[in-house]
Amino acid sequence: MRPIITLLFAAVWISTATPSTADEQLTLMSTILQWQYPHSKLSGSVMSDAATVNADGKRTIASLVCKTTMTTEDSVEKVIAFYKTKLTPNPKADDKTKAEWKDGQCVLISDESAGRPLALHTILVTAKDTSTTLTVSRGKDETETHINWKHYVRL
Repeated sequence: MRPIITLLFAAVWISTATPSTADEQLTLMSTILQWQYPHSKLSGSVMSDAATVNADGKRTIASLVCKTTMTTEDSVEKVIAFYKTKLTPNPKADDKTKAEWKDGQCVLISDESAGRPLALHTILVTAKDTSTTLTVSRGKDETETHINWKHYVRL
């Protein structure tokens, strides 16, 4: 099995998952909606304390973790293509959108499907204060693609 890892970019990308002002409130559903695959069904959605600790087990950073599972009848290939498009910066974005862009972000996509009875892809998105993992899978005999989403936010 040979993993294929593709570095899509290490560039500026819009990420509104972290509130930009004290008046804005981070909610589970508003965060999920930014990552939700179109028309997918959600299950098991949770937002909790990320319990960030150092080597001594002491709390270090206020942080949250959000997670959910999405399912769709669309193929794994279609799901991966959607997220590749979503995560690629638009050089033709208007000035207002560009002004909202946060610090640089890196996206890695890994395909661990070779020689296995399932399609298994991982999308890792890292930025200054967030880290998101999307695990996209579908077994050979399954009728739905599963998208497991985990999103870490440093407060």
